[in-house]
Amino acid sequence: MSYAFALVSVAAALKIEAGAIKSARLALGGVAHKPWRAPDAEQRLVGGQPGRKAFVEAADIILQGAVGFAHNRFKIELARRSIVRALEQAAAGTPQSQSVKVIV
Repeated sequence: MSYAFALVSVAAALKIEAGAIKSARLALGGVAHKPWRAPDAEQRLVGGQPGRKAFVEAADIILQGAVGFAHNRFKIELARRSIVRALEQAAAGTPQSQSVKVIV
């Protein structure tokens, strides 16, 4: 028997009106014993303009104090990139392509 699961997953939703973020919802999977919500990062996004700088700041807030161990330290940077990508896709209203799995 084998199982497949995401090392890190991110759910992101943004409501954008007149170029400003009116509401934001973020949750991470694969990094804790249950889905990890990020209300501080969500609040930080509200009122700002959607863009890479704001999304990186949100990722920094979410991952502040994150500590990895020898076998999973890579998950912190993977989570950072995944958060930014999910927020960029949410802002653009585009879902992730099921054929392209590269996180840049």
